[in-house]
Amino acid sequence: MDVDLREVYDDIDDEIYNPYEYLGGDDDVGYHRVCGHDDGQEEFETESIYDMYKYCLTFSVYGTAEYLLPLILSSILFNIISSIIITRKLSHNVYHIFSIVIGIFIIHRYVPESLDLLGLYVLLSYGSFYITIKCKRLIEILLFNLIIVLYCEFSMNPKDWHKIRGVIMLAVMKTISISVDKMDDNNFPNIFAYSGYIFSSTNCIFGPWIPFNDYINSLEYKKSKSNYELIKIILSNILNGIKNIIIALIFLGISNCILSWLLPDYHSRWILAYRDALAFRTSHYFISFTSFSLLLLGGFTSSLSAVTKPLDIELPRSLVQVVVSWNIPMHNWLKQYVFRITLRKFGKFISIILTYLTSSLLHGMNFQLSAVLLSLGFYTYVEYELRNILANTFDACIAAKKCKHNKCHHKYNNKNSIFIVIINIGFLILSVFHLAYLGLVFDTSNIQNTGYDYSHTINKWSQLGFSSHWMALVTYLIYFLIK
Repeated sequence: MDVDLREVYDDIDDEIYNPYEYLGGDDDVGYHRVCGHDDGQEEFETESIYDMYKYCLTFSVYGTAEYLLPLILSSILFNIISSIIITRKLSHNVYHIFSIVIGIFIIHRYVPESLDLLGLYVLLSYGSFYITIKCKRLIEILLFNLIIVLYCEFSMNPKDWHKIRGVIMLAVMKTISISVDKMDDNNFPNIFAYSGYIFSSTNCIFGPWIPFNDYINSLEYKKSKSNYELIKIILSNILNGIKNIIIALIFLGISNCILSWLLPDYHSRWILAYRDALAFRTSHYFISFTSFSLLLLGGFTSSLSAVTKPLDIELPRSLVQVVVSWNIPMHNWLKQYVFRITLRKFGKFISIILTYLTSSLLHGMNFQLSAVLLSLGFYTYVEYELRNILANTFDACIAAKKCKHNKCHHKYNNKNSIFIVIINIGFLILSVFHLAYLGLVFDTSNIQNTGYDYSHTINKWSQLGFSSHWMALVTYLIYFLIK
């Protein structure tokens, strides 16, 4: 059977990252689950709901809200300034300069260690950006940026690099995307526009990546608006941003406090594995909703409708749905700026490998991350192919991707066959099982500040008997025998 790897990769996002790294390892914020009182005794499992609220929830939620306040205010300020620039018909360079100044303040406030390196990177990358675009050399742009990340990965102190990697990763993604987008565009951005895009305070810390056109269009969109309409837009952005901040803080409370209170340590190892993996996922939702709220507060509302989709991840039809919904901007970036570019030059298989390596490199070259990405890629590929074969063979709506509403042409579907419902629920349970197993290796131990090593990952998975990998192997054998 011929396999279209392009179609498969459209559903595979090699994006797993530890949300704690975006906070620079600041222990004062409270991003580690609190499991005891001030005397240090681990009695969390016997605490009342009031104790959980008093000793954990208030510290995590209120402390985090206070910590995020400068980011929130700076995003609102940037939104107001961009509106003033439009009403006063000032030069776009003023917009970019304010973006740079506010961005530098935010980076100095949250990740000061990265400021010098980021400034040097902007100068070097802009020079290479100009030269490579004039010469029409896309691959060289990718290599230049990835070599810089590799150099930092192996030359810097692991703890220092782990703290600033998120900021540099976002800058690299922005540089690569703008280089590709402007390859055939004569409207070459000046140094102010380029630097304003890189330093933009709304997404220089938490992300997410947005295209350069979205950065520019946030200003262009307001040109045709009256002063009254601009005020309404700003107020709407603030309300929507605050709503997403509240959702983010709810996920943070679930991750840090509520899960440990609901499922204390005396439960079975599989329940604890699910709890810890869910704690990691809800931490990711916190980061994603926070980043989306900052974009809204900053006035970026043009193209991005969501950063993540928690319901699609927690109750997935398949792992395909998980990897697409985990981090939507990153998924789009990998597909558009790595996979499709390398596909034209190296072919399908090599482009898949290069995209996987690029994702691993951007998020840290460590065994734990690579093992999870590789496992997830293999699981998703096998499930996708197996379910496609079964769907075509039995004319049943059991493929990894759900048919569009009112456009299902299968003979058997959820509406006319209980067996189809049962099969799809079975694959849902299998996906949740894999997520609990894979997510177990992400925890809040001290070694997360430098990256997890081989022994940590193997030890975590061995506690569950490598059951997920055995299940994936069985699934592959079934696929191999019937293809």
